[in-house]
Amino acid sequence: MDNPIIITMQYGKNEKAAEGLVRELYEKWPYPSREIGSGEMLSKYHKWVSKIFTTEKNFWKEKKVFDVGCGTGELANSIALQDAKVLGIDFSGASIGRAKKLEKTVKSGAKFEEKNVFEFKSKKKFDVVIALGSLHHTIDAKRAFKICAENLKDGGIIIVGLYNKYSRLRLRMKRTFIGFFCGNNIGKRVEFGKKYFGGPENETWIADKYGQVHESYHSVGEVLEWFRENGIEFVNSKPKFKKPLIDEIKWLFKKENAFFVMVGKKNEKNSKSF
Repeated sequence: MDNPIIITMQYGKNEKAAEGLVRELYEKWPYPSREIGSGEMLSKYHKWVSKIFTTEKNFWKEKKVFDVGCGTGELANSIALQDAKVLGIDFSGASIGRAKKLEKTVKSGAKFEEKNVFEFKSKKKFDVVIALGSLHHTIDAKRAFKICAENLKDGGIIIVGLYNKYSRLRLRMKRTFIGFFCGNNIGKRVEFGKKYFGGPENETWIADKYGQVHESYHSVGEVLEWFRENGIEFVNSKPKFKKPLIDEIKWLFKKENAFFVMVGKKNEKNSKSF
């Protein structure tokens, strides 16, 4: 089986410490914290996700949606404005606070809870489960995915976005370099990254990129195995691929697609295709 690469500076396999480091980062720099003033400004988020797997304009209407690791809530609020019933969870209180504030601004009706995915329990199942850019920050991405699949209805859609272990190589090397000088001091890591690597984005973006101490990296083949183990049929991906490993190596040399999205449908008898 294609195993993930997990990077945790100094703490090794100490899950509690690793989880604490991730929470510390996002409490200080809730991500992505985009400035949104209206529902119209949010529309691009649900459209971006929808284009990966459906051409149905009203796909989200009346769907029950679970956004795992919703961050500051841009996507969750965007989908809720399409007449979906959305629950977003995140273990960062600061992120959830911003998500709720955004909901009040755009009046989407989305619900948000400060909660760790490993502690989430619900009697109801969801039509769509989304985990974009969140599972690789948990202590066990595979186990977190299983929880996502367990909360999905038969015939429901799951959308997962992860960092690729091949095309993310350049950033991993930069983080190793930063870790050599700054260890697990997140503030120092952010300042170091800003000074020596920088970028056109704001400090929140730099913090997420260079301040991160714990993160796992995954491959297309690995996620396809997750799908099979949890009764999920592969639907589509962004970017598309023909031969996973070969295409992933191409992503590395083309300096693109370090973040990839895969969409699947939970098996059921006589289910209709989305």
